[in-house]
Amino acid sequence: MTGIEDLRERARALLDPETWQYLEAGTDDGVSARWATDAWQQLALHPRILRGVSETRVATEVLGTQIALPVMIAPNGRATRYCGDGELTLLEGAQAAGTLVILPSSVIPSLPKLRVLRPSQPIWQQLYMAGDRAIMRDILGTVQEGRVGAIVLTVDLIPDGRAAPPPPPPAFWEGSDPAPSFDRLYSGASIDDLAWLCAETTIPVIVKGVLRGDDANLCVEAGAAGLIVSNHGGNQLDTAVNVVDALPSVVAGAGGKIEVYVDGGVRRGTSVLKALALGARAVLVGRPASYGLAADGAEGVTGMLQSLEAELRRAMMLCGVSSLDGIEPSLIGRGMVDRPSDKVGQDS
Repeated sequence: MTGIEDLRERARALLDPETWQYLEAGTDDGVSARWATDAWQQLALHPRILRGVSETRVATEVLGTQIALPVMIAPNGRATRYCGDGELTLLEGAQAAGTLVILPSSVIPSLPKLRVLRPSQPIWQQLYMAGDRAIMRDILGTVQEGRVGAIVLTVDLIPDGRAAPPPPPPAFWEGSDPAPSFDRLYSGASIDDLAWLCAETTIPVIVKGVLRGDDANLCVEAGAAGLIVSNHGGNQLDTAVNVVDALPSVVAGAGGKIEVYVDGGVRRGTSVLKALALGARAVLVGRPASYGLAADGAEGVTGMLQSLEAELRRAMMLCGVSSLDGIEPSLIGRGMVDRPSDKVGQDS
């Protein structure tokens, strides 16, 4: 088993069935969820030889923030479902590996308290649009107080009333007041809402949930600072295009003007290399971080990230590239690798 697959099996054994189902669920028939990891594995590498690669450099920058490897942690619901101290433990694990975390939107009311405990760590914050712009300004004030490096506006979700496990317990660093209730704009949000948000805040805005090149171009024109190619873990629109097929068109639509990241199905360092070869600046992983939390807390998160880093370095050496700048489209072969018909991939 891979490092991540080992963590997954340990997490399955430790979590109650209801929470496990919540973590792994795909919508409808689960087709998009099954496609996710397989899509990366289908993509063949076309390695170079005799390039004299004896060491590799995998550090990079995302919106000017230095990270030790081109892998970040995606928002994946409240981390207290998987570990008692939740996001605090998640941040500790990510910091030990040298990368950053995108916190889920439900953390926003407690973000300033969490920031006191992690005063200097790079953090990005997920956000959904609110229909009332006065409420939105209040939310932005709290996010500003949390000194986040970016806002990750998620645009590809519709709450549909499906059963969820009981609310996660609060961590010790959270307040006792419940999160405020307000109407959010999910699929009802428009490009004008994005433009308003970009103009309203000095924090860079990244749009998560982009799968088309024309949408990427619209987001650039509206003022977005980055894009995340994602189909929401395969648990919103079933049979939506997988992120591997969508990534090149989104990169083209961005036109090199802003950074593009990809979130979905990455379980191997070779998949990280492929994502960068297709034009991504970095990848995000969500479910693997939750596996790590459930299995081993902060050490599980750190180990998961270090496993991906080690695999990426090995793949780079075998492909004849010593740095991320040397990863280019020609490393993707024209052929595709056959996949077992019964293999079930897991999204981020």
